[in-house]
Amino acid sequence: MNPSGAAHLGLGCAPLGNLFAAVTDDDAAATVHAAWQQGIRFFDTAPQYGHGLSEVRLGRALASLPRAELTLASKVGRVLVAPMPGAVRPRSSFVDIPPADPVFDFSRDGVLRSFDESLARLGVDRLDIVHVHDPDAHEAEALSTAFPALVELREQGVIGKVGAA
Repeated sequence: MNPSGAAHLGLGCAPLGNLFAAVTDDDAAATVHAAWQQGIRFFDTAPQYGHGLSEVRLGRALASLPRAELTLASKVGRVLVAPMPGAVRPRSSFVDIPPADPVFDFSRDGVLRSFDESLARLGVDRLDIVHVHDPDAHEAEALSTAFPALVELREQGVIGKVGAA
């Protein structure tokens, strides 16, 4: 453990997805590497963060680091969908985002799709922690479908832990 206690801290990666202001790819990578140099080993992201951009940037930055030495968390409960041609996109706290919008989906299929797409964006074959993201207004569906789907993935060994955020 780093004497500064950094092993007990994590990097929340929403800003890597251009939360409130654009961040360059280089600055995103530098942020992850600076956190690593300070002993940070827990990295948390979500499909919603930058509409997939945070996961892509985090995956690229972590690719050069030893996977066995870090804890990687993401979330399910939203799938990214292409906007309809000509449709007005919903407001977002993220700027300069890819052409995909997060839509709540706590169904089993939605959870599995979200999980698989997160793996692809991150460039990994497993996640250490997967949270059901913002289930408050969707409690019944999250409890009946999202959590059981994540438990199945945990039993398959592609998820370490399941939680809610």
